[in-house]
Amino acid sequence: MDGENDSIRSKKWTNFGWFVFIVWFCSNLLSQLAYIIAYGLPYDGISMLKSLGPVYYIAIFIEIAMWLFLGGFIGKKVLKKFDSRPVVTA
Repeated sequence: MDGENDSIRSKKWTNFGWFVFIVWFCSNLLSQLAYIIAYGLPYDGISMLKSLGPVYYIAIFIEIAMWLFLGGFIGKKVLKKFDSRPVVTA
């Protein structure tokens, strides 16, 4: 029974992680689009982040965490796909 609860909890966190990633990606895309429409050129994200001062490191940490989540999720899916193949022995 405990394994079933862990599976449900893991699925909820995975869904939440995807939701956060999609919101983050879309907000970046829309803000870049709005800036291009207003000024004709894409903004320099690094310069904007550095202007935040010490908060810059928190923003970078969150972004790295998002990419690690995505990489881990995809890696987990790939490993699961390879592990589920039946082994044929003669």
